[in-house]
Amino acid sequence: MKKIILFSLILIAFISISAVNAENADENMTNPIEDIDISYGDTYGKVLTNEERYDVYIYNVPEECEIDEFRLYIDNQSVDYHGKDVERNTEFRHFEGYYTYSFTPKNYTLALEFTGNSHYSPYTKTVEFEATPAIINIPDVVTKAIYSERNVEAFFAPDNRQGKFTIYADGKEYHSQTITGQSRFLYPIDDLSYGHHSIEVEYNGIAVKKTVEVTYILDLEIYDNVLIATIPSDTTKALEVYVDGTRYTYTPDGIILQPGSHNITARYPGDSKHPEKTVNITADIPEVPSIIAPKSISMYYKDSKTATFKVIAVSQLKITLKSSSKTVKSVNGAVKYKIPTLTPGKYTINLWDGNLCWAKTALTVKHLVTLKTIKVKKSAKKLVLTATLKNAKAIKGKTITFKFSGKTYKAKTNSKGIAKVTVKKSVLKKLKAGNKITYKATYLKDTVKKTAKVLK
Repeated sequence: MKKIILFSLILIAFISISAVNAENADENMTNPIEDIDISYGDTYGKVLTNEERYDVYIYNVPEECEIDEFRLYIDNQSVDYHGKDVERNTEFRHFEGYYTYSFTPKNYTLALEFTGNSHYSPYTKTVEFEATPAIINIPDVVTKAIYSERNVEAFFAPDNRQGKFTIYADGKEYHSQTITGQSRFLYPIDDLSYGHHSIEVEYNGIAVKKTVEVTYILDLEIYDNVLIATIPSDTTKALEVYVDGTRYTYTPDGIILQPGSHNITARYPGDSKHPEKTVNITADIPEVPSIIAPKSISMYYKDSKTATFKVIAVSQLKITLKSSSKTVKSVNGAVKYKIPTLTPGKYTINLWDGNLCWAKTALTVKHLVTLKTIKVKKSAKKLVLTATLKNAKAIKGKTITFKFSGKTYKAKTNSKGIAKVTVKKSVLKKLKAGNKITYKATYLKDTVKKTAKVLK
């Protein structure tokens, strides 16, 4: 009897210890398999029927797992996953491949099963989706002038690429056309008036309907500690900006924000073209922004200009313009950079503090030369070419070189910065009516050219 009791106690102790060990084993066995991401070849959460193959990408796979430890199922039916290992680093791997399946229009469940190994427990990740012969997406918001936010978009299965595609706006036909073999279709609806509209799309028995808001861009972004707003150029009223309840006058240079957390509201009051619109954001400005750079700088050709960039806790900046780089030291919290002579055009000044902070400034070098538009007549007695040379004021006594029909003419600018030359009849009569001719005006390396059609 004592032996039976003793054996029972030993058995209970063994079971208890085993249970504790099992519990500890579960606690110690991490399972990052649950962090795996899967892309299953969908578009807007749907897949097309009758495709030749469906791509599947498996991301964030732990290094200790192999591709043959994964199984793929559609509605509990096993499908072959033709995958390969395309990326490997010290922690994760990335598989990509495909499967084939004969979908009919309905809802499905895809399951990615990890069978388990000595490192990680088995795990199954599922996604639900709809298979359909046409995927039609109507955006929730249409933003005028933003290409990626203005279109009705549709994708068609290989056996469903013939039919009438019709868009209705507020119950009336807005656009209709026949699809003839396209796999994808885009149509913009951003010419609708501002506000909310009922949009419905019909194609081969599939109908999708949604209420869409048509609006314009009012965007707020933070560059280091500068608040910059984007709004259509044809607005006519002032943008109201409130930072923590205090109203600021907004200018294209932006609003400098003090370190700390801020609640920011931008309100456009509306005009004859644009309705009232309000945007709210929050911003956390660090105590020490590194670079404060102007958004843009403009100058005339041959101007001597020095750009100033404010810095905090930065001893120098590496400044790159075109293919040339220069390191400039900061003095009293500012870096001064003399802009080299550049031909007219648009450039970008890139700034780097040598650590983690980058900034950039758009640079526009404007023409000094303005060339007057002319009419070229073959029968005319003469033709006068006129160019003006000025920046903030007229530039006198400089030589402008004109080129017309292979001939070169030169003239100096007068007190108003104007230079003129005359093309004689003997040159004009050699021109051929109906042809186009290019004429130019050049000062140093600043050249402006125009084209005109030769008239009789």
